[in-house]
Amino acid sequence: MHIVATNNYEEISKKAAVIFLNQLALKPDSVFGFATGSTPIGMYLEIIKQYREYGYDFSQALTFNLDEYYGLKKNHAQSYATFMKKNLFSQLNIKEKNINIPDGEAQDISSYCKYYEKLIANNPIDIQLLGIGANGHIGFNEPGSQANSATRLVDLSAKTISDNARFFKNKKEVPRQAITMGIATIMRAKKILLIASGKSKAHAIRALVEGPITSRTPASFLQNHPDVTIIIDKEAASLLHKNYSSENGWSDIFIYNKNIYPRHKKILVISPHHDDSAVSCGATISALSEDNIVNVLVMTAGHHAAISKLTRQQKIKCREKETVAESKVLGHLARFGNFKFYDANKKYWSQDLEKFHSIWQRIKPEIVFLPHPHDEHPTHFLSTELVLDYLDRKKIKNTELWHYEGLWSQHLLNSINIVFGFDNKLLGIKNKSIAKHKSQVKRLPLVKASQALSRFRALTLPEQRFVNFGGEPPKIADYVEAYFRVKY
Repeated sequence: MHIVATNNYEEISKKAAVIFLNQLALKPDSVFGFATGSTPIGMYLEIIKQYREYGYDFSQALTFNLDEYYGLKKNHAQSYATFMKKNLFSQLNIKEKNINIPDGEAQDISSYCKYYEKLIANNPIDIQLLGIGANGHIGFNEPGSQANSATRLVDLSAKTISDNARFFKNKKEVPRQAITMGIATIMRAKKILLIASGKSKAHAIRALVEGPITSRTPASFLQNHPDVTIIIDKEAASLLHKNYSSENGWSDIFIYNKNIYPRHKKILVISPHHDDSAVSCGATISALSEDNIVNVLVMTAGHHAAISKLTRQQKIKCREKETVAESKVLGHLARFGNFKFYDANKKYWSQDLEKFHSIWQRIKPEIVFLPHPHDEHPTHFLSTELVLDYLDRKKIKNTELWHYEGLWSQHLLNSINIVFGFDNKLLGIKNKSIAKHKSQVKRLPLVKASQALSRFRALTLPEQRFVNFGGEPPKIADYVEAYFRVKY
């Protein structure tokens, strides 16, 4: 089990949403198992938000719901069919034919449960979401449910009826029965994500994580599953004897690709030298240019470049010409800053801040790509320091900073929170953009080095950040550009 202890319900919701969205990014036709109740609502809201901002596509996804009250019509205000439509499905581009929720009006209940069970067996669930009841139930598998139980009609316990009464006008209106996936059905899911919040769940969480495996606590059967992540807040974790980290690879890294990325944003890429943008994040820039306005600001004039037999002005014109050629490949707008610190190489000047302010006011970016603050290359470091100082001086808020890594400075593993995965087609575009910097590729193997770094990240990051070392890592993509994102 992977236990993730967060500070509050909001963090639970965001981390849980990332896990589901990453699953979709890796497999567009994923099969999702969803749950109802108050706990998942925050996660569903976060999924909807990310879907709108980043272009996630649910059109190929298939869904199964854990349970449904028996005896309620589908359009009843408290039916789980109504709940899911209101809180999630109506906000996504998911196809109605791909939504499966137990039929609370089924006449031949035995035949229907066998049908639902077979439907799940024929479409194995990639990741199943669970909540947990105060008595340790999952789905409507109440205490006493057996490990081999399948989809079936169950009687709800007095505790569950009492807990659910808050959703109805009075306790008498709460259904006494429900159709639920069985323990065995749930355990067949490839991955399981359980979320819980509040002190009322603390005893159940302790029984799940540290107690014996027993039918008295149906959730305890999850101890036998090979891939379970439990995300809880401090209150729900308060009775556990061990302190757990708030970090988990699946919930701390966003996986983006040529289909999933920010939309309708004004983006500024800080490129200390003319070729840094293409070398460090060329694939990402190419994808973002489809639905965003991307400006690449080259900070330095380029006259220090090692280009033989050219004068200062000829070097500047040569490098600017190469950047314009790059922009035609990647689809961005090229800007040239010619900042004074390029000659000082130790500090930036007030004139630099004033010039940057003028550029910022013209672009008004919502996302900024820039080197990491600890980049060891002095020009990279000064470029980033100038930007960060400007943001502090002007008290600019609501800006995302995507710190990219380059050939002279790589990120620490724990700092990476975005991976942009891409294939050979996008690699070809990136390599072509780098090759436009002819004056530099003649002296340095920039194309090969950049490709090697992207390939290295694609091969190693899945095991380093997404699973325990030695586990079976997912394949993110053929190549990866890695980022450290900060909300400024």
